[in-house]
Amino acid sequence: MDLEDHPKKHHGHDTHAIPPQAICNIYKKYQKMDDVDIDSDLEVVDFGRGLTKQQDKSIVPVDTISSELVATARDKFMSYWPSFDSVPRDSTPKACTIYEHKDFAGLRILPSLLPPECQFLMLDSILHRDLANPLHKTNIHQDYSIPYPPPNGDSSQPESFFTYPPHSKNQVFTPINPHSNHKALNTTQFLHKKLRWLTLGSQYDWTTRAYPAESPTRFPADISSLVTTLFKNAFKPESGVVLLYSTKDYMPVHRDVSEECQKGLASFTLGCDGLFILSRDKKREDGEAADEDDEEREMETCVLRVRSGDCVWMGGETRWCWHAMPKIMGGTCPKWLEDWPVGVSGEQRKEFEKWKGFMKSKRLNISCRQVWS
Repeated sequence: MDLEDHPKKHHGHDTHAIPPQAICNIYKKYQKMDDVDIDSDLEVVDFGRGLTKQQDKSIVPVDTISSELVATARDKFMSYWPSFDSVPRDSTPKACTIYEHKDFAGLRILPSLLPPECQFLMLDSILHRDLANPLHKTNIHQDYSIPYPPPNGDSSQPESFFTYPPHSKNQVFTPINPHSNHKALNTTQFLHKKLRWLTLGSQYDWTTRAYPAESPTRFPADISSLVTTLFKNAFKPESGVVLLYSTKDYMPVHRDVSEECQKGLASFTLGCDGLFILSRDKKREDGEAADEDDEEREMETCVLRVRSGDCVWMGGETRWCWHAMPKIMGGTCPKWLEDWPVGVSGEQRKEFEKWKGFMKSKRLNISCRQVWS
């Protein structure tokens, strides 16, 4: 099918459009850059370092999520996990200042939104329970038969691939097609090397770039509760794309334009820092819209350094902008999170001991979005 034959969504953006060369150039620049050079690059918006004078003019505080609301969202979320009620928590978590980018309509940055205990249990939700649910598709589903963990008889403790011995020969991920080039995997190879993405709720089809009219899974209730409380029901999470990165992984330039709903999406970072690039068409003096077929058109770019617990809200015009993740910063996972799935603040979970340190070199990103209007 030719590009001109691809139907556009009602928001006017082609799901198969080719990204402009300008953002591809920026993407390649940061992909090749050393971590040390990124630390000193003042073009990068880095709330951990502090904003430059120029960034202070364009990125301004517009609102606050109160400490009380963060605590309410946290406590609702943790109520779904009564077996982990002993996870330490601050009685009064920090309030979160919401920053908005004047040049990117609808782009909001929420540094350190998620308290540590929420980050820890969100990893539990996604990488224990949701990954072990066969209805949540992963990047290896089409090529492998997956040895899912059997029910353990305890509804408070989800099944988990992390209960398997790392290099066990008893749990083998076997190629569906024995004549393919795919090789059998053990659990370590699956979790550390092969697992790239997981879809929650409405199952996004990466090949067709579309959602099914009906989904066999609902978006996880605990994560939905956390998100809708923090964002005061600004949208209804119906699908979540979970991306798992190692330090040499990346996400190419793309747009999220397959959803019919035009409400914003919330993207959360857990683990190591990452560079997040957003780009939009540069405004023309004559006021006319840029030609999407012009791959050489001028673009305006924002480069964010996102850290564990940060959230990026993409709404308004920014909802449809081009974006990418060219680089994961090694050695930046918070100390209290890098031992996951073993425990936090000295609480040891012996059943996961052999996987201690899994998150030390990982970054997990979950983007929650409403699909249907």
